[in-house]
Amino acid sequence: MQTFKKNERLGNYRLRQLLFERGRRFFYYPFRVFYLCFPRDELSMRLFGEYIPPSARFHYPSKVLVGTSRRSFARANQRNRVKRIVKEAYRKNKKDFYSFVDKKQARCLLGFIYVGREMPEYSDMMLLMPDLLAGIAQRIDKEGLDHIGGSRQKKDK
Repeated sequence: MQTFKKNERLGNYRLRQLLFERGRRFFYYPFRVFYLCFPRDELSMRLFGEYIPPSARFHYPSKVLVGTSRRSFARANQRNRVKRIVKEAYRKNKKDFYSFVDKKQARCLLGFIYVGREMPEYSDMMLLMPDLLAGIAQRIDKEGLDHIGGSRQKKDK
């Protein structure tokens, strides 16, 4: 279970759009976290009236997007390093979150946007990520699952 395969990455444009338009968000320094959790059977073979391409199908309980700002890290190698550290911390700590999502019979879209100005340390990120994933699980437990339906209208908050 300690892998981070291509199918676990959120790369599909429509799913990304769904996450940022309808997903819930909160700030947990140094991250702006976006998440959208919905029942497992709700995302069938069609989304918004179109067939879902293979890149958007769920082979794992969640899909993750990691990003950082060019304003914070001007050089691409710095941004890539930040993303690599965050993905590695997620990979090592996702086991409990996956079991929670499976128990809920749900699927999740997650977005971690690193907004800190300093280069993160691997050890600090390894301590931070379990708390972050537990916080997302608590919010999902408290607020319940979202419903994506077939319309493109933004959900009232």
